[in-house]
Amino acid sequence: MSSEKPTSHERLREHEAGLVIREAVLSDADILAEMLREAAEIMVKSGVEQWKPEMFSREAVLEYFKSRRLFLLIADGNPAGLFTLQDSDPAYWQELNDEGYLYLHRLTVRPEYRGLDYGGEMLRYAEAEARKSNKRGLRLDCVAHLPGLNAYYRRSGFQFIAERDLNRSVGGRYVNLYEKTDQR
Repeated sequence: MSSEKPTSHERLREHEAGLVIREAVLSDADILAEMLREAAEIMVKSGVEQWKPEMFSREAVLEYFKSRRLFLLIADGNPAGLFTLQDSDPAYWQELNDEGYLYLHRLTVRPEYRGLDYGGEMLRYAEAEARKSNKRGLRLDCVAHLPGLNAYYRRSGFQFIAERDLNRSVGGRYVNLYEKTDQR
């Protein structure tokens, strides 16, 4: 038996059989909130200006169910990632908002599952949801000051559409808007 650690690709193959993405239900609110807070805590510790743990109370997550669909990625029976989808996003897309697209938010993968392309799995699932809903494609926003994350979305086939200043002068931020049109 080798003492070498498995490569990311080997770990991905190992986990693929036990991978499920399903729509979340209200009883998932606690784990969803925990996962979002966990991701936010990592961001804060890393000095990344994006999410804050206090944004993700159980009550805040329960409010999400009123305006969007939430999805859980389960790996071998354990919650490993999540994302949300909504039909409209005028707050970020403003005059470019188009209900002909689905809008993805809150994509996150738990630390112990990173490097397995679970983010890519969730993006592809979201794209399939857009097709099933007869949407033209999938849209998302990404904070502009994270070049690695922006590059990830571009590598995943998303096209840059615009940059938005979301009240940066009063604590907001710049975000880049991306879309991936269905190539049926």
